[in-house]
Amino acid sequence: MSRKQELLSAVSTIKAKDQDGVPHVGRVALTDKTLYLNVNVRGQGGTIALIDVNTKREVGVTNLDGNRLNAGRDYIIDGIRVLKGTTASANVRSEKYSQTAVLDEALQNAEIRLKQNGNILLDMPMSDISNPSSTNEVFRNISTSPLIQSNMEFEFEIEYPKGVSVSGAADLNIRFEMRAHQAKV
Repeated sequence: MSRKQELLSAVSTIKAKDQDGVPHVGRVALTDKTLYLNVNVRGQGGTIALIDVNTKREVGVTNLDGNRLNAGRDYIIDGIRVLKGTTASANVRSEKYSQTAVLDEALQNAEIRLKQNGNILLDMPMSDISNPSSTNEVFRNISTSPLIQSNMEFEFEIEYPKGVSVSGAADLNIRFEMRAHQAKV
């Protein structure tokens, strides 16, 4: 973020003092949020739903609860990245995730999609959201600012190339992080 953007953000926060320090646009309160999901991908191939109705919020695993957002809480995504586990832990809760670890071939060539209400909000190769050559906290900026709407089911899936799967020889964990603005009405 540039100094000018930081200053504008600070000014907005000061203006929000009357609203308990939470920036508002009209009636909408905005909060910075990082949505995250840790997944064991050992032996995966084909198209896999990463989130479904049975996904349960658990600190250290995911901050998403099912595939439907709570009423009045929409998310506007402005960045995404994927991190790779470095310890091959069978438990995603105790894995150490790194941005600089290189994804294996099946993951590099896979594609992710975020869909809601018949619309594709995000569709890109995994190689586009992995940046192992950088030690900075790098998110792939999302210029279209996709909106995940509350009270509507959404899908987050990964599709591997035909006939290709992640090795089943050892556990492999990955972590998706989506930088977002939570808009609460």
